[in-house]
Amino acid sequence: MHAIPEWLELAAGHDPRLAAELWQVVDRFEREGMLHGTVEEDARETLDRLRDAGVRLAVLTNNSVGSAEAALERFDLRAPLDLVLARERVPALKPSGAGVAKAHKELGRGLIAVVGDSYIDGLAAERAGVGARFVAFRANLADLAARGVLPWATANALGEVPDLLGL
Repeated sequence: MHAIPEWLELAAGHDPRLAAELWQVVDRFEREGMLHGTVEEDARETLDRLRDAGVRLAVLTNNSVGSAEAALERFDLRAPLDLVLARERVPALKPSGAGVAKAHKELGRGLIAVVGDSYIDGLAAERAGVGARFVAFRANLADLAARGVLPWATANALGEVPDLLGL
């Protein structure tokens, strides 16, 4: 089983025009999803707590810049973030580690924690080669294990993350 970026990479190898059309379809679904999306109740409080503790914050998404920025603004989550890395801003999409490595470099090369709900987040943390810690947020642990992803920690609420990081 492949993630969407992996399928689209395969499509690009077969027919670049088809891949471009498929990305447009993906972008349309992302934007529609943003309209119907929700956010964790404690998301802003958790980001503010991390920021107040001196943590530099980034979002890394395989979504487009437009849909990512729109969702962050809609839910008032943009202000605490130092960096928004979307598919147009990274050399390769998750599960590649390129985006995590770029965040690590741009945020100052310190300890990096990747909070995610999917195996592609865990693989990206691992493949970045920067010692990133993967915090599995409400992830399917059986799926992670089947794909060889071992989280550093697990969380069932975003508010748990600062405590996991010792903040």
